[in-house]
Amino acid sequence: MKDFFLVVNPTAAGSRVEKIWNDQIKPKIDSKLDYEFEFTTRIGHALELSQQKANEGYKVICSVGGDGTANEVINGVLKAEKKSIFSAFTVGTGNDIPTVFGIPEGDIDAIIESLINGQDKKFDVGYCINADRYFGGVASMGFDAEVADRANKGIKKWRGKGNYQRAIFITILKFKPYDIIIEPNTGPIVTGPRMLVAIGNGKRYGGGMHICPDADPNDNLFHGTTLRKISRLLFLRLFPRTYDGSHLTHPATETFEGNIIKVDSPKKKCLYQVDGEILGHLPETFVTKPNFLTVRVPDPWIPYADIWEEKLAEKKK
Repeated sequence: MKDFFLVVNPTAAGSRVEKIWNDQIKPKIDSKLDYEFEFTTRIGHALELSQQKANEGYKVICSVGGDGTANEVINGVLKAEKKSIFSAFTVGTGNDIPTVFGIPEGDIDAIIESLINGQDKKFDVGYCINADRYFGGVASMGFDAEVADRANKGIKKWRGKGNYQRAIFITILKFKPYDIIIEPNTGPIVTGPRMLVAIGNGKRYGGGMHICPDADPNDNLFHGTTLRKISRLLFLRLFPRTYDGSHLTHPATETFEGNIIKVDSPKKKCLYQVDGEILGHLPETFVTKPNFLTVRVPDPWIPYADIWEEKLAEKKK
């Protein structure tokens, strides 16, 4: 039995991952890792492969793709009967999930080094009770979910921020707010017309938008952000501020916390998504699972909060 199994999504990043795998990843790991791999061929295949290979006894199950692939691999690992460790090559359209765990973003050599000489660290994940789905990054509903739905169906030649921003501009033209009910177990109920609701286990989604900048996958707590009804023009001006987290200072933005959060939209159907994957319509109950996922990370490990803070400081210079 080999130590590593790599789940490769060749269609991720506009089908560029197959070339990245053949030209940049496979030649480097052939002489360094004791591994096997398989290409995914359909939605859900990465989850099935990960669960199967974890149960066969592979020590580390590694996602090669973007956030959609990472989410499936995480679910496969966590739903397997045998314990395995999650890791990822961050080479997809969005790489928000592995990045908030401290896996190097887009640095193939650093990721290989962490696979060989890294450490194993436990992190919280979120869990959707109705959908029976885990997530590492952000769950969101309303505008966010409509954007994710459009981005998933859109033109994948737009990578990361470009793909997500394109979906934002198209969605804003047709979007109407939802009457949302948010029930955190540790705070007051939040109600009223909302543009979006985001529940963060991690800070970011959409290729680097820090919608829940206070979220930390080590604190056993969701940090949520919701935006009240505002004009389209103001929304377009405010949303780019999610990259540096400054949107939280706007009076239309409201935050909430909890480790169990119920969300519903009783007046009309509202899509929700986790880690960029549409799961269906509300209602849903989101629950934190503390120290539930073991991840292979660099040694020494640097918390993503520190990495992000350093990047913000560099931009201000």
